[in-house]
Amino acid sequence: MTSTVLHTVYATRRTVLAALTMAALMSSWTVQAQEKTLTLALARSAITPGEETFTYAVPKQMGWFKREGLNVNLIKTNGSTAALQAVASGSADVAYASSLNIAAAVDKGVPVRAFAGLTVQWPYFIGVPPGSPIKKVSDLKGKRVGVISLASASYADIRANLKIAGLKESDVTIVPVGAGARAAAALKAREVDAVDSYSDSFTVMKQNGVDLQLLPRPPQLEKLFSVTMVTSAAALKAQPEVLARFARAAYQGIIYTRLHPDAALKLSFTEFPELAGSANPQSTDAKNTLEAMKIALDDSIPSGGTDPKTWGEWLNLDVSRWEALLAFAHETGQTDKLLTPAQVWDGSLMKTIFSFDRSKLH
Repeated sequence: MTSTVLHTVYATRRTVLAALTMAALMSSWTVQAQEKTLTLALARSAITPGEETFTYAVPKQMGWFKREGLNVNLIKTNGSTAALQAVASGSADVAYASSLNIAAAVDKGVPVRAFAGLTVQWPYFIGVPPGSPIKKVSDLKGKRVGVISLASASYADIRANLKIAGLKESDVTIVPVGAGARAAAALKAREVDAVDSYSDSFTVMKQNGVDLQLLPRPPQLEKLFSVTMVTSAAALKAQPEVLARFARAAYQGIIYTRLHPDAALKLSFTEFPELAGSANPQSTDAKNTLEAMKIALDDSIPSGGTDPKTWGEWLNLDVSRWEALLAFAHETGQTDKLLTPAQVWDGSLMKTIFSFDRSKLH
């Protein structure tokens, strides 16, 4: 082969290679240009084995956010009120916040809307040490009650319990103690006589040597649900498809975790190495984290729901449930006005959110 021919062949190869390289770069630039950054505000100041594992860590590690064209970031806040403030200020696009706090925010004129369910149970309880003379909520008079923070749903829960029991907030001393291990430490140090917290927090307390007895809960609370996805009214109008894509990936994380809890835990350890047991997945700490994650997951799935194929659109919250929640919020002083579901909840994205094949998650 002559040198002229060889030169032509090599030149052609360089041209083809350059074209392929440019095509790959352009494809990468296109993906980056299309990828939307979304910030999620978590209503707690520390990572726990809660909804951040199965609705954030799992879909992120599985690549489901990226498949939806999303780059999702997580910020931590000091409770539901703080998470709602992050959305209202524009520092977050979506928040996981208590339904009661969402109603209270709307009542005050904050332009936010719940757009997708996240829990179907009300996870808050009041716990007391074994042998405590406190047997019912009315026995809390004159006692010190721990809450996660004054911006958390646990504070709203204790206020509601007190009102139903005929007590005023001034009849008790409210003490912010955090959740999980921090709350357990406060109880061990006798800084509080009781604590109001959520179900998986009580699991962590038990793992830290504080096994509490839960007080009977008023029947009004059994109708409620807690953490809900919320966004600003402006974002709901401007980028509904982005919100739907986020929730769709998160919902798939819930189903995957129900079907494959051990695999979900490994994914969560990768995303959140600060979770107890991440350094040794065979350790007792890891088993405790798995137990806490399963308990948190139970708040987000139908009671006794073993097969996700039978769940239907389980997080498409019925208007009657919102009516019950808003009536409760008004009756217990969480809102000044009796709000309507349409003022708080917009379920227009739910059909789009549920447009995935859950059989592929097995």
